[in-house]
Amino acid sequence: MIFISVIIPVYNAGKYLEECLHSVLSQTLTNIELICVNDGSTDNSLAILQNEQKEDKRIRIVNQQNSGVSLARNAGVSFATGKYVGFVDADDTIDSLFFQTLYEAAEKNKTDSVYSKLYPNQSFDNQKFVQGNDIKKILLPEFFKGDQFNSVCNKIFLTNIVKENKIKFSENLKHGEDADFNIVFLMKSERVIFLDYCGYKYRDVEGSATRNVTKGNYLENAVEVYEKDWSTIVFDAIGNNEMEEFKKIRFANNIISLIYIFANPENGLTLRDRFYNLKRITNHSVVKAVFSDEILKTKLKLNRYSNTIFDEIKNKSVFKLYLLTIYSYYKNK
Repeated sequence: MIFISVIIPVYNAGKYLEECLHSVLSQTLTNIELICVNDGSTDNSLAILQNEQKEDKRIRIVNQQNSGVSLARNAGVSFATGKYVGFVDADDTIDSLFFQTLYEAAEKNKTDSVYSKLYPNQSFDNQKFVQGNDIKKILLPEFFKGDQFNSVCNKIFLTNIVKENKIKFSENLKHGEDADFNIVFLMKSERVIFLDYCGYKYRDVEGSATRNVTKGNYLENAVEVYEKDWSTIVFDAIGNNEMEEFKKIRFANNIISLIYIFANPENGLTLRDRFYNLKRITNHSVVKAVFSDEILKTKLKLNRYSNTIFDEIKNKSVFKLYLLTIYSYYKNK
């Protein structure tokens, strides 16, 4: 019996792929399968997969034309035979006990999903179990208010729930596909457990589309997530007014973070480009509408610095925003 199907989407990941595969293959939980979806790689990724497959028959290679990470993960899930499904990105690694820790927690506690920490300092607020109606009342709103639970890579999911409910990663979303998958899964879940454990090693790769924010359409992506209509998924689990409040909180926090990132002197942008992006953010119609909400500022619970940033975004004071972020950068360097 296969305990966990590990889905690894692979696109031009040759630089880190061997290290990733070895970390999964060396798991203390041996009853796993690796479904590696080669998403039209043009480097040596496929050759690496084929060489590793010769050494370990637990590897299954699925080839497809370049279609993006969502379609690659969906393809992987369609071939999954394990009781649970997990996801690892091809440039990341995991501790040798990672899947055994999550699997044993799932089996012992009869949970539909297991959440572990993505970062060592991540806090779960001493919450161990979320079950029944509390999934919709307590956990579900967190996906609309912020990003801390979004990743699917630090979790495992009961495969039957995924397949029986045809839960897939959205092909239309350019950003937030992980959150979308998690939200749909939670609407079908009865019990989730949180582990005070961090075994996923997230690699910050220069040039990665999801991690190099200055080279992606992250303002547009934040707007897309904010404007998404969730009513057909969450139904009455979250009221319309409450949902709007949650989405505003998330959007405002994302925009404040973007201001700092685009002004950061180490982001590789010219001074002209930094000012251009700050102006583009503050003049966006959705940014102006959200930051005109004074009540929102009190709900964000901002520190003094972020509170000032909020005001200057509202005032569209690009030069002041630049000075504030530069001051913060050198103060905390």
